[in-house]
Amino acid sequence: MRPRTVVAILLALAVVVSVSYLSNLNSELLTERFALSARSSLPVYLVLLSVFLLGFLPAVSALLAQGLKRDLEARRGRRQSREARSLEGSYRRAVDYQIDGQWGKAASELESLLKGRAESFGALVRYGEVLRHLGRAEEALEVHRKASVLYPQNVSILYQLTEDYEALGQLEVAKQIRDRILRDFPGVGVRVLRRRRNAALAGRDWKEASRLQERLEALLVEGGDRLELERERDVKRGLAYQRGEDLLQREQLDEARRIFQDILNEEPRFIPARILLGETALLSDDPDEALTIWQAGFYNTGSPVFLQRIEDHYIEREDPIEAIETLHHLIAASEADLLPRFFLGRLYYRLEMHDEAQRVLGELRERISPSPTFHFLLARIHERRGEMAKAVEELSACVAEAGITTQEFVCRVCRAKYSDWTDRCDGCGAWNSVEMDFKEERLTAEELGVQPAPIWAIYYEADAFRRDKAEDP
Repeated sequence: MRPRTVVAILLALAVVVSVSYLSNLNSELLTERFALSARSSLPVYLVLLSVFLLGFLPAVSALLAQGLKRDLEARRGRRQSREARSLEGSYRRAVDYQIDGQWGKAASELESLLKGRAESFGALVRYGEVLRHLGRAEEALEVHRKASVLYPQNVSILYQLTEDYEALGQLEVAKQIRDRILRDFPGVGVRVLRRRRNAALAGRDWKEASRLQERLEALLVEGGDRLELERERDVKRGLAYQRGEDLLQREQLDEARRIFQDILNEEPRFIPARILLGETALLSDDPDEALTIWQAGFYNTGSPVFLQRIEDHYIEREDPIEAIETLHHLIAASEADLLPRFFLGRLYYRLEMHDEAQRVLGELRERISPSPTFHFLLARIHERRGEMAKAVEELSACVAEAGITTQEFVCRVCRAKYSDWTDRCDGCGAWNSVEMDFKEERLTAEELGVQPAPIWAIYYEADAFRRDKAEDP
């Protein structure tokens, strides 16, 4: 028992004892009549008791009412606290189920939460998202519409609405909402700009892609997001390359040369820029400079693309002797001479110099025997020389190694295949990603002397391609 309570009880007992004692001493006085009027009177003790009760009861009643009110409020607060904890638990479980991929359970938890808290922002956004994932796009749209009425200035709900309308096939409505995001909400819109930039890249609309890229980078600079700016750097470089290519096609050679050189100063292993820098020199009537650029590209990267371009250049000029001499020079100057030797043998084959082709390729047999292309080329040489038995033998070796293919080039990001080299993959939009299919050749790039080259891609799309490939059985 608290000391304060004990003191109160003792005081009360003291008062009762005192009153009893005084009442006994003044019993005659207390029983005297107190006149209320000429005809009515009451004992004095009743009058005193009445006066006491009239003064005491209101105060006591007020105190009791206040105490009762406090108790009710405390009970209500405890109940609300329990309900809040329960609702928060439902929300946490819903998030856990959603991240775990159990969308049905997440929907059930969010439904329970919204029954007790119908205007919960987080629950409305997530519930609509879960419904859309479950294929209930119309219900998701209604949930997000309700949220947009409650929170009209919230951008995340607008993004959810765009996805709802897209799921329902109403693409124009989704586009209008994205336009609203860019128009009515300064400082946001990175997702919209990136999406539209990517669409422009897919459509090879370089001018529009560059315009959107500038707006996107301006927002990232404004937000101080250095990591995102770094991730966008490759796309910026790729667009710079495309501007250079456009200038080259319009024969604005000096400006195109400057752009390609700037790219190579920043990244010397970017193959497309070096290829087109050589083309710029070629259009400037300086073929020696073009060949110097391509040879430097081969020395720097080890890429066979440069060997192919050098060979094609001499064939176009109808100067096969110079092509042969150049390849001999590259063989002598290269530490990894497998590729230039192979190209020399293939060049002899193209020139119908079958004895020389067979001699050069035969010297590579131990180093390149896992290559089906090698065996196929030898088979064609034997066929043209009328040595059908040897041709069949080489074709059998070709089939045994990997199977004959005419798709020699593959994208290192999405694995799209091409019959000819291209500077940009149409499948995933990555620059500098198309290379000879060394995996199919059963030879590693290192064995061929090819150095790792950078890929300039839309970073999250490239990540998605790699992730999908990693998850393939």
